[in-house]
Amino acid sequence: MTQPKAWDLGDHSSKLPQATLKDSTEKLIRSLLLNGDMKPGEIYSANNLAQQLSISNSPVREAMIALSHAGLLQTIKNRGFQVVELTPKDRLEVYEMRLMVEVEAVHKAASLRLSDNEAAHLLQLAQESLEIAQNSSGNSIGDYLDADDKFHTFLVSLIGNRRCSKMVQILRDQSRVNNNYSHLTDSEELVQTAREHILITNAVLENEPKRAKNLMIDHLEYAKP
Repeated sequence: MTQPKAWDLGDHSSKLPQATLKDSTEKLIRSLLLNGDMKPGEIYSANNLAQQLSISNSPVREAMIALSHAGLLQTIKNRGFQVVELTPKDRLEVYEMRLMVEVEAVHKAASLRLSDNEAAHLLQLAQESLEIAQNSSGNSIGDYLDADDKFHTFLVSLIGNRRCSKMVQILRDQSRVNNNYSHLTDSEELVQTAREHILITNAVLENEPKRAKNLMIDHLEYAKP
């Protein structure tokens, strides 16, 4: 019988004590999943991770169950958890769902009159993603993907629909699991993607829903399987 995989936390273990134990542990495991540090086919034990972090088993198990509900982990009865490995069909479905949800969200956001603070923050996030892309070495895109995530999730949050925001975050995580965008190491490609954030932001701030919608459709091509 295959034994549960030992956790390789790397530099992540120093990032734990924030918020509640469950939330901070969930954030840690999510990072391991998205960065590809947790591998499909391996079995991971909540007990093992709890021991390494010197905390009780309960918050770790709660965090892993929450990530299984988000479609990133699956429970292996009486053994632990495995990383969900998406098939090409799964990835296509995630992409199509993102088109349905994110495109409509940006269309609606561009129809709203944003507050000065909302407008300034959206523009700041778009500019930050561009700066990170321009300074990328091409060896790792983790920082850029985190900036990209912040831009997209804040943009969707502007419409004030919590369920929509939650759905977009789940879909984005599923599209990124197992370091799925590791092939996007071309710095010019990253810069172009980040520049599209600026264009989308301008369309939203200038209240041009149709332009914002079309720009988002084109922008999400990078996520198409």
